[in-house]
Amino acid sequence: MRVAISDVQAWRVRFFAGLDAPMLAEQLFAAMPDVVYCLKDLDARYVSVNQAFLDRVGLARSDQVLGRRADDIFPAELARGYDAQDRDVLSTGRELHGQLELITEPGGRLGWYVADKVPLHDHDGARCGLASVSRDLHAPSERAVRLAELAGAVEHLRTHFDRPVRIADVAALAGLSMKQFERRMHKVFGLSARSFLQKLRLEAASDLLLRTDLAVGEITGRCGYPDQSAFTRQFRQTVGLTPTEYRRLYRPITGR
Repeated sequence: MRVAISDVQAWRVRFFAGLDAPMLAEQLFAAMPDVVYCLKDLDARYVSVNQAFLDRVGLARSDQVLGRRADDIFPAELARGYDAQDRDVLSTGRELHGQLELITEPGGRLGWYVADKVPLHDHDGARCGLASVSRDLHAPSERAVRLAELAGAVEHLRTHFDRPVRIADVAALAGLSMKQFERRMHKVFGLSARSFLQKLRLEAASDLLLRTDLAVGEITGRCGYPDQSAFTRQFRQTVGLTPTEYRRLYRPITGR
């Protein structure tokens, strides 16, 4: 028999509340040399880091990092970008996914990573910090310029997803052929450029459905879909629910 969504949520809450392993993430990420992990409090101070983090900043012990902020550890130009991401997550509660960024590597080089950040909440549901993981793309240093061009194209997609977008134009913006651009997108994100654009649109639509009272028709326009039927079709194909069903089922759970 299918369990009601509300029952599943209660079951998950009971399960996590009963765990006697608050340092589980620290233990898990300790064994992942290609994933940089950290937890931060509301003031963006490091509470937990893994060995991969220490390796990238050239420090031997976690107590050389804990309690400090990004601008105490990283070069100023990198720290500014990390801080901007942190402020957005901590102030709005929105998750950040698939953010292309640079991180220092042993020997003073810079490497390309894809970052994901999510807010953390205490037992009362109040926001208390964030968790961050950045996956090493293993990009050779001689390709850094071309990856920087890709980052610019990705930023264009992030800021123009609400409008008609021709992938060929975005590839040209990066100075790449369509074939080169698609190959680079697959390498970095594991997605085609078109799928990445759809992901951006669906994430924005999901956020608006839960966070606002906007009509589905208005959300359609704000997220770059040509009409409501196209939006509903894509949403149902990906999420398994219509936008209205998604709002009705998940909005009470998120408390929005």
